[in-house]
Amino acid sequence: MRWFRKWVLHNWSLKLMALLISFLLWATYSAEPVAEIGFAVPIEFVNVPSRLEIANDVPTVVHIRVRGRSALLRRLTPSDLGISLDLSGRTGGAGMVELDAQEVDAPYGVQIVRIDPQELRVHLVPRDNSP
Repeated sequence: MRWFRKWVLHNWSLKLMALLISFLLWATYSAEPVAEIGFAVPIEFVNVPSRLEIANDVPTVVHIRVRGRSALLRRLTPSDLGISLDLSGRTGGAGMVELDAQEVDAPYGVQIVRIDPQELRVHLVPRDNSP
């Protein structure tokens, strides 16, 4: 019983006020509307084999549609989002690279809704090392 008085009932008015404030903060945050917005995000090709280079015209940006809290999306810029395509282990020739939400680096609270285009055609050819 002494434990109950010391830890629960001691300063009960302050504890009740803290609980009320935290509830109001939670209610304010959860009442914020959810919105969607689109961004043009540049593509970064990583781990391109040293003996190969990209030969075809690959888009330099993809259009990404994101969903999240309205206040968060207002502060978001295309530089906060990133997409990296790993080309390690690829051999020469043409191939398709699929883009999915796991490859997009987005801040916490932002959900990737759509990526356009969803596939990129990448043609890798041997690098010309002539002087």
